[in-house]
Amino acid sequence: MAWAVHEEWRDWIGAVKDELAGVIQSIARFEPVRLLTPREELADARSRFSGGNVEVVEAAVDDIWMRDIAPTFALQDGQAVTIDWHFNGWGNSRERPTRPGDRLAETAERIFGAPRISAPVVAEGGALITDGEGTLITTRSCLLNPNRNPVHGHEPRERMIEQALNPLGIERTIWLEGDPCEPGTSGHVDGYVMFTAPGRVLVETTDDEMERPFWREHDIALLEQTRDARGRGLEVHRVLGPRKRYWRFRGPSWAPCYVNAYVANGAVIAARFGDAERDETAKEQLTQAFPEREIIMLKIDHIANGGGGIHCLTQPMIRGKD
Repeated sequence: MAWAVHEEWRDWIGAVKDELAGVIQSIARFEPVRLLTPREELADARSRFSGGNVEVVEAAVDDIWMRDIAPTFALQDGQAVTIDWHFNGWGNSRERPTRPGDRLAETAERIFGAPRISAPVVAEGGALITDGEGTLITTRSCLLNPNRNPVHGHEPRERMIEQALNPLGIERTIWLEGDPCEPGTSGHVDGYVMFTAPGRVLVETTDDEMERPFWREHDIALLEQTRDARGRGLEVHRVLGPRKRYWRFRGPSWAPCYVNAYVANGAVIAARFGDAERDETAKEQLTQAFPEREIIMLKIDHIANGGGGIHCLTQPMIRGKD
């Protein structure tokens, strides 16, 4: 995780820090947290998290969205490695150009003590979810966006990307449509789909037909009809998002999402949004999906209004085999 709330949060920096601290402290109850922190924030981080299960590590980081900025951890021949997706600031847009602190993958070996593998595509962690058994789910709206992977030659880009992912252990890529109009991420899959186990996914949707995006039903139907890398049909469960009348914010980046959660060792850390009925239903569904883990629901409205959730804040580190 990162203790680097960028100045773009303006008047909300304090509120975002408080919510972020709650997430860090909740995860630290179950597993160690390595908190990457720029030099100017070291004193603040150490004072807030001293004596806990949090290691403050000085690093040139300037944003909190570690799922995208940091490399993805994997195992290669039993050893931990990191995959560099060549993060380019979600397309290197005018609104959010690539910054020096985004290139954590290039210093992964020094910071994380794990060798770096260069991916042959441009992506970010939130654009990809996997079951750990060779199946990956992503969206066309993000990975096929020209601001990440432009057209080269005549071979279909889907096929080119699938072939590029094969050496990384991906045997089956499931392409959803996603949301090309989503600001920033161009429709990250982790904003509405979550693997709860191989062969099982939770998909967030709404029961309000006026609010339901047309592509969401298409993606749900596709998931229900497809098979994973092991030939299994996917078991798809819907979770209803919080109702609009309970939303604290209404801006274009507002991302009230239950399934954008972090699966820790012994817990699932998810968000709640003040819709008591839907919050409780989401907690029950997560409990059914993860019966051996404690479900913790946190209020993260200011973070969510920046376009992400708890999954976006975290980058799990895998331990190599002894």
